[in-house]
Amino acid sequence: MRRFLLLAVMSFFAAAPAWAEIYGVAMPEGPAMPVADALAHGDAHAGHSMKFTGRITQVCQKKGCWVMLEANGEAIRVKTQHAFFVPKDATGTAVVFGELKAVELSDEQATHFAKEDGGVAKPGREWQIVATSIDIQP
Repeated sequence: MRRFLLLAVMSFFAAAPAWAEIYGVAMPEGPAMPVADALAHGDAHAGHSMKFTGRITQVCQKKGCWVMLEANGEAIRVKTQHAFFVPKDATGTAVVFGELKAVELSDEQATHFAKEDGGVAKPGREWQIVATSIDIQP
């Protein structure tokens, strides 16, 4: 009976998604702002570290060093600065802690991102979150 119970517990944890966890440093307490709200008032929040939330729509397929979060049709790139990586098959909702900033993408940077995300990135101004923590919630 004990062996059966042990196998049942091991099977449960083996079936749980490997990416259902926090990546980076510990997530601070407090509420998270939907990325659509952050983008609507981006200049007011720029340069501030805070929590954001959205649905994962894309993940860097080379290393997992960035994700795109979407809420209410608005999307933002979340970068890990290669301090940590998320699984390339991550899906679901994510809560992110990091600094919101506006970035001017060069043609070279946009081409680089486009190769990794199927051609979505374009040169010009893009809002990004430089994350220190990402909590993926499937």
